[in-house]
Amino acid sequence: MTLWAHVIPFGDSTWTLPLAVSIAVALLLGGDRARAIRWLACFGAGIALIVAGKLAFDLGGWCLPSIGFYSISGHAMQTTAIYPLLFMMLFSAVGPQAARWGFLLGLAASMFMAVTLLAGNYHTLSETLAGMAVGAMVVCTYLRWQPSLRPAHLSLLVALPVAVVLLVDMHGTVNPTKAALWQRAAVWLGATEQYTRQIYTDPVSGTRRVSVRLRRLS
Repeated sequence: MTLWAHVIPFGDSTWTLPLAVSIAVALLLGGDRARAIRWLACFGAGIALIVAGKLAFDLGGWCLPSIGFYSISGHAMQTTAIYPLLFMMLFSAVGPQAARWGFLLGLAASMFMAVTLLAGNYHTLSETLAGMAVGAMVVCTYLRWQPSLRPAHLSLLVALPVAVVLLVDMHGTVNPTKAALWQRAAVWLGATEQYTRQIYTDPVSGTRRVSVRLRRLS
């Protein structure tokens, strides 16, 4: 297994969704109900945009091949939205200055995920940049926020996601749910075709290429 394959799960919904919920729970228990609701609303809007973009390509074939854009990267969006805020909250236990460094560390983690997506042929450059842009819009409202949460609440930022991942078969829950919702969406939208794209590196020229395949839905 390559290095990229080890990094990718940290941007997958099976890990990022519990993290997103843990942020909201920590804010709520810390007495910041308004910010918890805003976080869920903003993150939910980002997820909705990702889903809409994927449906547009998967079921409608909408894309911009000239710039290599087929769908917005969900991995890039979620890591850019979550990790800067997560690390800022965790580092706030040390002090305001540490919280700012935590935000930068989270941003660096999201940029490393972006490099991983490109190097591993998971997404094109335009898809990755679009995902990071959406994630940045979600988290940008927290740039000047100075968290003041208790250590007990901050511990939930790590304990809750770890507990969920260990106790719940997230892959067995999330992936079948995604597949079922996709099938239901195809019925609702009256789709008769499904598009998929694959990114690969040409073994001869070494250039990156994108292959789009069409499958008729029964």
